[in-house]
Amino acid sequence: MAVPANNNNHKNLQDERSAREKAIDDWLPITSSRNAKWWYSAFHNVTAMVGAGVLSLPYAMSELGWYVCAILLQ
Repeated sequence: MAVPANNNNHKNLQDERSAREKAIDDWLPITSSRNAKWWYSAFHNVTAMVGAGVLSLPYAMSELGWYVCAILLQ
């Protein structure tokens, strides 16, 4: 016995998913209207790497001591 295809149920599921995806897209701050340039990304990547190095320097100095760090920083 063949089960009739219920196109309305399938359409309702697509509409529900579309409404849910639209709600998520409205909530997300990232949209296609943002005008980011490549150098913005490069700057943020460099600052992240430099920031990690600057934050790890006090820990390294506390573990190695003043004399070893003074030699390594030269």
